[in-house]
Amino acid sequence: MPDTMQIGQRWVVKTKVPLGEGGFGQVYRATDTEGPKGPRECAAKVVDLKDRINKESFEEELKLLTVVEGHESIIELYGKTVEKDRGWMFLEIASGGELFDRLIDSGSLSERAAWPYAKAICNGLQHCYDRGVIHRDLKLENIMLSAEDPNAVKLIDFGLAVVVKMENGKPVQTILDDNAGTQAYRAPEVYSRKGYNALKVDVWAMGIVLFSLCSGFFPLQEAKEDDWRFKRLAKDQAKHVGACESIFKTYKRTCPFSPALKSLIDGMLTIDPTKRLSVDQMCNSEWLAKAPSTIEKSNGVVYRSAGDDMDDDMEDEFSVPDDAVPLVRQKANRLEPDALVGGGADAVGNMEMADDLAP
Repeated sequence: MPDTMQIGQRWVVKTKVPLGEGGFGQVYRATDTEGPKGPRECAAKVVDLKDRINKESFEEELKLLTVVEGHESIIELYGKTVEKDRGWMFLEIASGGELFDRLIDSGSLSERAAWPYAKAICNGLQHCYDRGVIHRDLKLENIMLSAEDPNAVKLIDFGLAVVVKMENGKPVQTILDDNAGTQAYRAPEVYSRKGYNALKVDVWAMGIVLFSLCSGFFPLQEAKEDDWRFKRLAKDQAKHVGACESIFKTYKRTCPFSPALKSLIDGMLTIDPTKRLSVDQMCNSEWLAKAPSTIEKSNGVVYRSAGDDMDDDMEDEFSVPDDAVPLVRQKANRLEPDALVGGGADAVGNMEMADDLAP
């Protein structure tokens, strides 16, 4: 591509330095020459339409962005065009970069620093669910920040999202049979050959996001039997041990989260989707109800809820374990049913080897 491209009469795309990469296309900085108040900066996502899955995702994302438009935590679609085998969508630009980069720069966030992001993400998800839209690729890279408002977020990349039926204003159970998503964030039931209920997958992914924000590492490599951490988590949950306690004890550490945050993440990272929190329950949780403002104490234990970032006197407690799953960028994919590998529910009943597999 040349450094600058004119797309139609309205759009000028700067292709020299990509802004990022979505699940199915590159994203570049662009100019909308016909903005409502004159030229405005925007993001241009280009998708190769020769690939069937890419084309389907492009068309679906355009449709779904119009369904969920009008919310402060959802990226706005400015326009679209198709030229030959390339589809272009032009979107509001989030000037603060990715939440992924914010986390990498900080190492980990205090609960107080993470709370505004979590609250805004949950508000955006609830808006989507109120319109029957399941995102299916919620991850740190798909949460954008604003330079103008440091606490604002924008959910992006609806290329894997789906629309489900609604009854009485609420989404109803919808069974899907592909394993769309991103490795570290994909819910365990997505690997089932029997299909899975779409309504709980974003809750699991949000649990991964929130745990990672406050710990500085991924809780799991992948929620399937190939990951010994997941097998140990499933074995612990069968004994009614919560996710946070299970994950931290893997590294011989005590969970440093406040009781309210620990309870919330435990509810989100519950392997059995029928027992996992719903989006409404997650959004109405105790921890999200009120922003942490002081260091909480319980039985003499000090929880890391105050401070904008890592507190100096808690740095040793919050150093990332050497063998923890590091935070890395990951691309989304969507495999057809015949490519699925057993995991999730299958793993829950087969945990005998978990301790032997652990290093």
